[in-house]
Amino acid sequence: MLDVHRGNFVKERFLIGWDPGNLRGLPRGGIEQSQWDAFIEVVQNVRLLDRSKRLGWLIDVSGMFSISSANTFIDSATLVDTDIRCDTRWNNWVPIKLNILMLRIKLGGIPTKERLSHRCVEVQSIMCLLCSAVVETIDHLFVGCRELLEILSRIAIWWDVHLLDRFDIDDIMRWVDSTSLRVGQRKAFDSVIILTFWCLWNFRNKFVFGPTIPRKSDHFDAIVERKFFWDFNAFTH
Repeated sequence: MLDVHRGNFVKERFLIGWDPGNLRGLPRGGIEQSQWDAFIEVVQNVRLLDRSKRLGWLIDVSGMFSISSANTFIDSATLVDTDIRCDTRWNNWVPIKLNILMLRIKLGGIPTKERLSHRCVEVQSIMCLLCSAVVETIDHLFVGCRELLEILSRIAIWWDVHLLDRFDIDDIMRWVDSTSLRVGQRKAFDSVIILTFWCLWNFRNKFVFGPTIPRKSDHFDAIVERKFFWDFNAFTH
C-alpha cells in the first residue's frame, strides 16, 4: 500500500491524516485490513512536537547523554555490590596489576574452570588440578584448596601473627585488621597478602598452561623472593 504523495515527509503525513483514500491501493481485507487497523490504532494518538530533531538518552532523567550517566549505568549492571568500590583497599606498595587482580577476585571476575563452564566454554574438567577433589571455584582456588593452605600458615609464622580461625576471601583480604602490627607493618603485611593472591593465580596458570608442572614446595619461597624484590626496588628509586 504505497502513498499517493510520494514526496511527503512523516510530519506532513501526520498533518494530512491517515485516510485510506490517500493510498494508491486500499486494504484488500483479511490480513492487510487487520494490519492497517492495528497501524492506525498505534499512530492515531501520536503527536509530533514542533522542535528540531535530536537523539534521546533514556538512561538519564534529563534525556541528555553524559559520561557520568553512562558510567553509573555500566557500574549498576556489572558490579555485584554498589558499595564494593568503597570497600576495595588499594595498596601502593605493590604494582597496580595486583590491586586490579584483587578487585577482580572480589567481584568474582576470575576465569576459573567453574566460571568458564557456566559461560559455555568447553573445558576438559572443572575439577581443581591441584587437589582433584573439588570444583575449581574462586573460593576454593584462593582459600579452600588443601594443597595450598600451608602457605597461609607459613605466612603467619613469618610475620608472627595469629592464623585466622576461618578462611574465606574477605577474611584473608582483611587479615591485617585482626593483627596488632604498627601502621607501616600493616601496609607491608597487606602487600604480602595481595602478593600471595597474585602468586596463587600465577601458580595455577603455570600448572594449567605451562610446559612443566611447578613444584608446590617452591611457592612460598617465590612469595618471599618477590616481596623483597619489589620492596628493594620501591625504596631505592
